[in-house]
Amino acid sequence: CVTVATGLHAYSFAANNEMLEAALDKLRVTGGAPWGVTIPGIAAAVAHGPPGSLEITTAVSGVATPSETPLSSKSRFHVGSVTKTFTAALIMQLDQSGDLSLTDPISRWLEYPGGESIKVEMLLGHTSGLPDFSELPEHCRTHTPHQSIALAATATPLFQPGTAWSYCNTNYIMLGVIAEKVTGTSWSQEIQSRFIERLGLEDTTIWNGHPLPNTVPGSRLKCGMKGEPDCVKKPGFEIVPVTDGQDWKVAWSAGAMVSTPADLALWIHELVNGELLDAAHRALMTTPTPQSRVALSTMPAFGKLKWTAAGLGLLQYEVDGLGTGWGHEGNINGFVANVVSMSDGRQSIAVTSNFLQTDIFTVLGEVLTIRTNH
Repeated sequence: CVTVATGLHAYSFAANNEMLEAALDKLRVTGGAPWGVTIPGIAAAVAHGPPGSLEITTAVSGVATPSETPLSSKSRFHVGSVTKTFTAALIMQLDQSGDLSLTDPISRWLEYPGGESIKVEMLLGHTSGLPDFSELPEHCRTHTPHQSIALAATATPLFQPGTAWSYCNTNYIMLGVIAEKVTGTSWSQEIQSRFIERLGLEDTTIWNGHPLPNTVPGSRLKCGMKGEPDCVKKPGFEIVPVTDGQDWKVAWSAGAMVSTPADLALWIHELVNGELLDAAHRALMTTPTPQSRVALSTMPAFGKLKWTAAGLGLLQYEVDGLGTGWGHEGNINGFVANVVSMSDGRQSIAVTSNFLQTDIFTVLGEVLTIRTNH
């Protein structure tokens, strides 16, 4: 093992786990079978052990596309909305320090129609009723955060603030802007100093258009985009590389981060179980809201895993035979990711793939079962 000291804990990297790697090999085949393809790449990391002595086990399977370069434990993936867990933690720290309040109306920090009725905590919990800028036809890859917010303001709200739940990227773009207003520094600087540097997440960065070494390109099936056939589960679609994703940068505080499974497993473990937040704020992130329970009550299971509710910044998962956990999924041009820390505190897991159509919920459930049973 290689032992690393961070500002909070010491942790160690174990050698690649052969059993986990074999499972990923199988998942690349079974997960791609409905499309008649083999998934280009999947990577995973498991953090387990008592507080202060965390061990991180990694495994990879497949290649970086469009090259045939084998993936490694240092391969960096775009992780999409897993970014939201960092932004939520930042807002929680600012509430903890008294620099803002979760009950502040957003009109205290920025101008938005009806902003006096929308609270910061509603942004965190996706109960604001704001429309999602990324789903509007005018959505543009060159938009700044303020332009994305202005675009959302042109659309009709989904519901009255606080009355329902709907996942929305606009919420977390707003939280990034609010964090900058509160701190007087950039969102990226705050994420870097408070979390990336503090935890020693050496392979985690924020996408700025210039890839660091080991940042792999993504891939997708040639379907579902303008001028392409619908993505139905049948053989015959070509896998094409994604080397310049439209949303990689515009997603910003809602989805612009790049990382490795090892860094993400450490991150979600410390966020849910560690000292980044006090107990009260960890509880806010890991307590289901009533609105989310109603909205997700009919959510189908993904293999052994089901998404059942959401707190203020984290999603609640139920895993067959293992209980509940808290984490977040990410989905962005050419990539998917998923992280969870089980509620018993025994293990935290991160999985990533450089193929947009990978069922990353099923992958996460399978990896959880492998690690628990063996």
